[in-house]
Amino acid sequence: MNKNVFAEHFTKEIEKDLKWRDQELAIMRKQLLQTTTNSDQEQTLLRANVAILYAHYEGFCKFCIGIYVEALNKRKLKRKDLTWKIAVHSMKKFYLELKKAENQSELFTNFMDGLNDKFDEVAVLENLAETSNLWPDLLLSWLNALNLECDNIQNQRYFLHQLVARRNKIAHGKPMTIATKLAFDDYANAAILAMHEVALGVVSALESRSYQRASIVHTIFSHATTDV
Repeated sequence: MNKNVFAEHFTKEIEKDLKWRDQELAIMRKQLLQTTTNSDQEQTLLRANVAILYAHYEGFCKFCIGIYVEALNKRKLKRKDLTWKIAVHSMKKFYLELKKAENQSELFTNFMDGLNDKFDEVAVLENLAETSNLWPDLLLSWLNALNLECDNIQNQRYFLHQLVARRNKIAHGKPMTIATKLAFDDYANAAILAMHEVALGVVSALESRSYQRASIVHTIFSHATTDV
């Protein structure tokens, strides 16, 4: 399977999932805009919009990251052929094994004996998106581990953090108010920017194969010359 066909398969899944979420969010926002300002109906729909916005933000970001992990696992690439960050992410089990060493000598020996073998193995990535409450710092850590773009998410951390916090209040039956429809738009813009950045990052990485390196030399050299 060539790279374009391979990427296209996953791209279509991402586009399909994002399309229905965008449509639902647009319908909910339209209902909100039609309400009378400062009415009980407005406050109810503000709460409903926050809840559904968070559900789509969390659901889509997890879906998209899961698609990327699935795609990389299907490629069955060796760690030496992956970018440093992704190669490291796939070595969690090796890291845990090293932590069992009783002294520095044993740690160093196990590291040197195992490193070459591990880099020559096919990488198997764990799906990161197996937790609730998608705080922005958690999402950023996932994207960083998979070497994906996250500038917009970094810039929108405040509103994404507030979105998660407000959704949690709703989920636990606590009062939650947003002053105006315009105030809600700040949360909506942050969430939608995050969703689209994750989607574009994954699609771009799959199409360009930016997750892949030509050799172990390039992988290690990149680590030595690039901020992790």
